[in-house]
Amino acid sequence: MTHRVPAVIALVAAAMAAACSGDSGPGSAAGAGLATVFDSTGDTVVARVDGDVPAGAIRSLTEVLRIAPSMDDTSLFSEVTDFEVDAANRMWVYDYQGRRLFLFDTAGTLVRRIGRQGSGPGEFRQGNGMVALADTGIAILDSQNARVSFFTSAGDFRTSWPVPSGFSTSNGLISDASRSLYLRRPVTPPREGEILGRMGLVRLQDGGAFGDSLAPPDLPVQRDTYLAVSPDGNGRSSTSSSYAPNYFWDWHPGGFFVAGQGGRFELVIARPGQKPVIVRRTSASVPIPPDERAEEKERITFSMRQTQPGWTWNGPEIPESKAPVTGVTVTRDGNIWARVATPSERIPDAELPERREKGPPVRHYRSPVVYEVFAPDGRFLGRVALPPRTILVQADGEVVWCVSRDADDLPAVVRYRVESE
Repeated sequence: MTHRVPAVIALVAAAMAAACSGDSGPGSAAGAGLATVFDSTGDTVVARVDGDVPAGAIRSLTEVLRIAPSMDDTSLFSEVTDFEVDAANRMWVYDYQGRRLFLFDTAGTLVRRIGRQGSGPGEFRQGNGMVALADTGIAILDSQNARVSFFTSAGDFRTSWPVPSGFSTSNGLISDASRSLYLRRPVTPPREGEILGRMGLVRLQDGGAFGDSLAPPDLPVQRDTYLAVSPDGNGRSSTSSSYAPNYFWDWHPGGFFVAGQGGRFELVIARPGQKPVIVRRTSASVPIPPDERAEEKERITFSMRQTQPGWTWNGPEIPESKAPVTGVTVTRDGNIWARVATPSERIPDAELPERREKGPPVRHYRSPVVYEVFAPDGRFLGRVALPPRTILVQADGEVVWCVSRDADDLPAVVRYRVESE
């Protein structure tokens, strides 16, 4: 899998042990600043976490390693679109600009450049997701070449499996502790108002044939969608506000779905052979100031007018507060990281790009990246703040791997350590 991050205190081991011990009766357990109250008397286990995390209990990250090419360095990556960490903690980085892989050891030393742009064996046209293999080799999905390519731990091309073309997404190749491979694809017919069906997983059999499909738990979310139709009627596009509620899911290394209802901060942990766990979290809402809402409305209008030049506002107004959950990531150690809403901050003028003629509106606000971490049994473990302009990619224990961008928007691969209280 291509996303991970762990808990941050000695409670992690205890929480993981509790997660494996099966359901317990009603009770509570202290996390980093908050308690989790369990109720397993019904058909589901409900884990309730109420209140705001004290400021002193929020964890931060300390940088341990940074791989950061300079602006004029053409020997390394210039745009990181896929990033995976293998069992030896080596880093595999896919550079979209150069259409090649870079393999770095744990010290950040470049071990090998792999592949080039093309359609031959070991070549790439696109990277749509990577997973580390049991032997510390790598598998990478290339939707434009319609195949999954396999490389040895030394970076040598091994073989490829053909997969159907016609659908492309990021993080499209997924694995778990069983080492099964799955493609992220639509697995249900589209419902009213949908262009595609619900996203889920399709198991890949040896050679690339499709096996069974798996659908995540259905958590209907009332979405504020805006639709544009091209003048000839043949083109359609839709979008929604980045502040509106959404639905999220990830695949647990234990072989089950974790889904999130972003509109009310509800996580569903669908463990096989056990009662589902529902995490219900309450905290203070995060309001959106009027000028930030106006900027979001301008952004959506610009986007819709790319398809329908005369488009005018035809949907609900921008929400007055942010959806409480904006993403769900399951970590390599099995913990669940839910990205939470935070008050926006004004982007410093020095970091703002110039608006291009006929280009999209420049964003003047960004949301600090903060996650709340839960054990596989729903136990609250802590709240972690990431540095600005940082994207969570992979982690294990107290080690976190991210892609971070500087003021010039250049990417760096960074390894962090989670700091305890």
